[in-house]
Formats: sequence, structure tokens, C-alpha cells
Amino acid sequence: MSGNNRNIPGGTRDIMFAEAELYRSLDNRLTEIYKKNGFYEIMTPVIEYYDVFETGSTMGQEQMYKLTDPDGRLLVLRADNTTPIARVAATRLGGVNKLFYHQKVYRLSPGHTGRKSEIAQSGVEILGASGVQSDLLCLITAIETLSSFSDDYKLELGHVGFYNAIISELELEDETAKNLRKLVEAKDINKISDYGKIKKIPFLFGGEEVLYEAKALAGDNKEALAAIAYLEELYTALCQAGYKDKIMIDLGIVHSLDYYTGVVFRGYMAGAASPVLAGGRYDTLISKFNNDIPATGFGVNVSEVADTIIKANRDAKTLNIVHRELVCFDEESLGQALEYTRNSDFAELSPLAGKKENLEYAENAGFSALICFEKGEKKVIKL
Repeated sequence: MSGNNRNIPGGTRDIMFAEAELYRSLDNRLTEIYKKNGFYEIMTPVIEYYDVFETGSTMGQEQMYKLTDPDGRLLVLRADNTTPIARVAATRLGGVNKLFYHQKVYRLSPGHTGRKSEIAQSGVEILGASGVQSDLLCLITAIETLSSFSDDYKLELGHVGFYNAIISELELEDETAKNLRKLVEAKDINKISDYGKIKKIPFLFGGEEVLYEAKALAGDNKEALAAIAYLEELYTALCQAGYKDKIMIDLGIVHSLDYYTGVVFRGYMAGAASPVLAGGRYDTLISKFNNDIPATGFGVNVSEVADTIIKANRDAKTLNIVHRELVCFDEESLGQALEYTRNSDFAELSPLAGKKENLEYAENAGFSALICFEKGEKKVIKL
């Protein structure tokens, strides 16, 4: 018998009490935003055939949890959310669809990296629509999502078409181009210093002036200029809608894995160690499932958002600011206790009988008051 019956796998953890409630409230908050913008929920299986991810995902198989079904076919735990939705779009949907999800993904992390293997995600996908309107809807939904977490947030906009057009001028071998993309994504300035125009791309970050700098760098490269023109159209529309102070341009967002085809973006909130939101246009993914459907979307790292909110509350020492009342009762006072809790948003019934036990429980669990009903009488003990 294994000695791990009291342990959990690396990269996972138990989520309890106020933290679990926070996760649920974040899902509810995002559901409200998504539904307001006309998105409908989708749920996909937690296990998929490996073939689905081999076909559609840019994630390496070494990052996937694998198992087999009774017939010996290779299965994986859901490693990302977009690939299964692409499968659904290709096989079951038609026309334009706006979908949202709240689902966990499972990824193997090498060694003791401290990375999560179980990640709560949320996001939206717009399927069957291309062009400025669909990209703007996606971006506005992303902005509303970020603003629901914090007033202090930023959304960075880029376009992979610009980078692809510039790097095509170098005529590099595939492996060299792949490695260079990773270096640009990491903004490793020293290692890309010998690559002409490419070395300038990580510095194309800021406000409206970046668009002019990018046009100068593009020169007569028509594809690069077209990408900048499209990005400028989106940027202008968002600024006119009142989001100028929240939008940055970053043409260094190229993504190390060749997944996106157009506009790309990342969202940040104050206090987060990494981006909490990322997305963009991916018009070629669903075609890998033999159905040519344009698509755009984004995903939210809900685990990162929750960790950031919890840390901010701890730093501010505000974890227990919510008023909560514990209601204890004897058998003849059950009716009164029920009436009290049903008429209060802050009161809950206790599972304990004795006053001493209830007082200890209330103090340890962070209740603001203990409400006791005994022999038909009510007594309030403030904590």
C-alpha cells in the first residue's frame, strides 16, 4: 500500500472555506459579464482522446496527464480549454456562436517548479466571425472582465501578423525561427541583437507613438503595414470608447507557440505575478478538425486572480471584514433560530449544541457574533 493516502499530488492543493467561496464568486461575477454580452455556457469532458490535442493543441505531449480507456486508447486530462471547444465547433456547431466556460485544466510541471498542475480557468470564444466587430467584442469583454477584478488593470494589444511579416524577410530555417520567436516573446534583448529589425520589436511598447515607430520599421513590407493598420483601427475604437488610459500597445507579444493568427492581447491586474488574461485571434485552429471556422477569444487564469485577491486582503489585513453571525439553539427554539437566519444575509445555523463549544467555534472561525436561542429567549454575544 502506498504511503500517499494522506497527501495530494504536486502542483495541486485543497481549496476550502473563504477561498472556495472566492472562486465561486469569481465564476458568478464572470458569468454575469459573459451573459450580458450574449455568450452561452459550454462544458467539455475533463478527459479527451489524445488525438484531439495532438491535432489542435500547441502544447507538448510531455505537459499532458495521460491514461487509457478499457480498449487501450490513449486519453488525456483536459490540458487547455480552446482545443476541445474547437473540436465541438468543427463537429457540432454551425454559423456564429459566442461561448463561455469555467473549467479546470491539468498540466504536468517538470520537477519542483512550484507551478500549478491544476488551474482554474474561465474565458470566451467567438466562433464563425472575423473582422473588427468580433475582435472589438472580444476586447471589450476582456476589459470588462479585468475591471471586475480591480480598478488598477492594463490591457496590452499586439498583432502577430506584424512579427510574422518582419521575420519572413530573414528567410530563416524553421528551428532557428522557432527559437527566435521564443527569445522575442521573453524579451531577451542580448540574444536577438544580431537579427536586424527583429531586435527592435521588444522595444515597440507604449502608447500611440508605437504605431508610428512600427510603420517606420515595416518600411515597404505590405503585410506588416496591414497588421499595424488593423491594430490602429482597434486601438482607435477602444480609445474613443473611453479606454485609452487602460490600453497599451506591445508588438513584442508574439507567443512562443505559433497559435494565433491576428490580434493578440494580455491583461494585467495590480499585484499579480503574471498576466491574468490572454487571448487573440486564431483563425486556423478549427480547420485542423476539417472545418474552416474563424475564431477569437481569451482565457482568464482564475487561480492567479484568486491568489492575487487573497494576498491583497492579507496584506491589508481585511480577510475577516464581513459581518457573520453564528446561531446556536436548543430543540424548543429551532423555529425562532430558523426565522432569524432566514431573515438575515449574515446568519447561519451552528452544528454544535453547547454554548462553550459554540463560542470556541465562532471565535476560531472568524464570526462577528454568537446568537443563542435558549428556551425561547435570544442572547447576543459580540466577538
